[in-house]
Amino acid sequence: MNITSVNEASPLITLDDAIFESVVNDLVKQGFSIQPNRLPVAVVDALLTCQRSMKDSEYQKAGIGRATQFQQKDDIRSDEISWITGSTVEGQIWLSWCDALKTYINRSLFMGLFSFESHFACYDVGAFYKRHLDAFKEQRVLKNQTNRVLSLVAYLNEDWKEGDGGELVLYQNNEDTKGLKIEPTRGTFVVFLSEEFPHEVLTSNRERHSVAGWFRVNGSINAQIDPPVSANIR
Repeated sequence: MNITSVNEASPLITLDDAIFESVVNDLVKQGFSIQPNRLPVAVVDALLTCQRSMKDSEYQKAGIGRATQFQQKDDIRSDEISWITGSTVEGQIWLSWCDALKTYINRSLFMGLFSFESHFACYDVGAFYKRHLDAFKEQRVLKNQTNRVLSLVAYLNEDWKEGDGGELVLYQNNEDTKGLKIEPTRGTFVVFLSEEFPHEVLTSNRERHSVAGWFRVNGSINAQIDPPVSANIR
């Protein structure tokens, strides 16, 4: 795929220990971190360059479940996604920044984060994602599955206004019915424990773009990394 790349001299790793430390402190205190407009400009610009170059055909309908349990349920989730692996300079910038975040968290909290998967998400007008968890403790404990441990969402939307909808609602627990609303504005990112916080994306009233990612612990079996590399890449 031919796209216009950001300046080749742009750093592939954009470090900001102050931001990472803030994330770590929030995770210790409350299990989640909301960072308004704190994603480094070089990372945001790279993601926007990549996202704006993408064709509709490069997205696929999102679904729920994993592997043989995967299914598309439009009444639960109606966004479209395209996976990122770093086959472009822009993808490398994003994945390198996420790797730096992973290293900082592991050094500070000894979480043992190992693999990372990530995709672009596009919510057309009227699209949503109903309340859900990114991972379930029961699957990890009873079925010995390698769960998503830490979730990351970053936003790419310019001039998001009240009434545009599409907010992320992060709930404290299963009993919480109010939640915290986060507007999907450019440069904002959110990190939270995947098994602990139900969340949803409210119906979007304009086209909405984001990047979602998940860190897992080491689930290697017979030298095969879990999760496998996705077919749709950037």
